[in-house]
Amino acid sequence: MERNKRLYVALAIIVVSVALFILGLVILPETIVMQVQTDGTPGTTLPKLVGLLIPLALGTVFPILYYLKGKPKDVVVGIVGLAAFGLTFFFNH
Repeated sequence: MERNKRLYVALAIIVVSVALFILGLVILPETIVMQVQTDGTPGTTLPKLVGLLIPLALGTVFPILYYLKGKPKDVVVGIVGLAAFGLTFFFNH
């Protein structure tokens, strides 16, 4: 039963990560802001594909590790990947 719960959690995070990746490819500009400085100006920028692959990796690799090993910190890192997508969309609205 525990393994099924881990599977559902991992699949949910992976599906949302892939959906946000595809959405980002469609709606974000070619160069995206990854960090904002304290005065509100853009800081670090990356090409769209690279900038979206980072949270995609967090949102797919770590949920798989969570499913296989059952360590809660792995699912937390997967959720951090989803948060990174959220911040990327927020910075580039």
